[in-house]
Amino acid sequence: MTSKGKVLVGYQYTLVIGPEGDDRAWVEDTLMRGGMEVAATALADLEAMPDIVPPRLVVLDDTRPRAERMAAFARLRDHSALRGVPLVILAYDSDIDSFSEAISKGAAAYLVKPVSAEELVYTSHKLSGWLSSRDRTERRRRLRRPLLLKVDIDIKERQTRVAGQIVDVSSNGCRIELNEPLQKGDRVRVVLRGIEDSTHLALGAEVQWQKKTPEGTYAVGLRFTGTTALLAAKVLGFVHTGMT
Repeated sequence: MTSKGKVLVGYQYTLVIGPEGDDRAWVEDTLMRGGMEVAATALADLEAMPDIVPPRLVVLDDTRPRAERMAAFARLRDHSALRGVPLVILAYDSDIDSFSEAISKGAAAYLVKPVSAEELVYTSHKLSGWLSSRDRTERRRRLRRPLLLKVDIDIKERQTRVAGQIVDVSSNGCRIELNEPLQKGDRVRVVLRGIEDSTHLALGAEVQWQKKTPEGTYAVGLRFTGTTALLAAKVLGFVHTGMT
C-alpha cells in the first residue's frame, strides 16, 4: 500500500483503490492537497491485507465496464476492515443505469470522471466525517447510511421547489441539507436527481426537525410517508445489515 512516503498506522485516512497509474495518482494528489491523509492500493493487494487500520473513507477509482466495477465494489463491501465505511465510486460511465445501480447497491456517492478537484475534495470531506461525528453512535450507524445525492424539494404548502442534498438515509427517512428553511410538519416531495438532470422519481415525506448548520445552511430531518419507505429502501440502497 502506498501513502506518499507516510506510514498510516493509526491515522484517520482515506483509502484510494485502483490500478497504479496517472488516474490514481491524480486522486491521491488532489485529496492530499485538500488536507486529507491518503493511502492507495490495488484491490487485489488490499484483499491480501485483511488487518489494515480501517479508513474513514474509501474511493474506488475504476474505469472498467459497469459489471466489473460493481463486482469490485461488492468485494470492497465484504472486506472485514471496510464494513461501515462510506464508499465513493469514480467512473467514466454517465448513464442513469450505472448511477442508479451504484446508489442502490450502497455507494455513498457516484462521481463521473473527469471530476473537478473541488467536487472530489468536497465529497470526500463531507463523507469522511460520517464515522467520527458526535451523533453517529454504533447503533445509529447500523440504522442509517451515508449518502450524498442531489435532490429537488417540492414544498406542497408553498407550491415551491428548492434544491437540496440528501446526506444520509434510513429505512424510514432521510436527512437533507438546503439553503432555505422548512417548517416542522411541512409535507414535501423529495425528487431525486441523477448525474445531470432529474430522475422524476419522487419520495413523499414530512419534516420532523430542522436546525441551522455552522455553514449557514439548514439540516432537515424527513420521515417518509405512506408506502414511500418501501420504494426509498430499494432505490436508495438502504439495508438493515452490512455497511449500514
